[in-house]
Amino acid sequence: MGKKDFTSNMAHAAGITHLQAQKAYAALLGSVKESLKTGRKVNLSGFGSFEIKVREARQGRNPKTGDLIAIPRKKRIKFTPSRLFKSNL
Repeated sequence: MGKKDFTSNMAHAAGITHLQAQKAYAALLGSVKESLKTGRKVNLSGFGSFEIKVREARQGRNPKTGDLIAIPRKKRIKFTPSRLFKSNL
């Protein structure tokens, strides 16, 4: 499902126009992105939570040559589905 299908479903379910659904979609994603950028966890009740996890720098190996390489520290977004969401799948 893409953005267009998602916003169409939102508009139909909420009884709003497609444009209003697009604005609500953009506001939701923008709010989630801003919260994650500032390091705050985002909890959507009944759906799940998003949080930033940090992978520390480490040593790895090039699988082709076997040489040691430095893998830099990086951040990633972790999603954890809620129990209610998982039980309804």
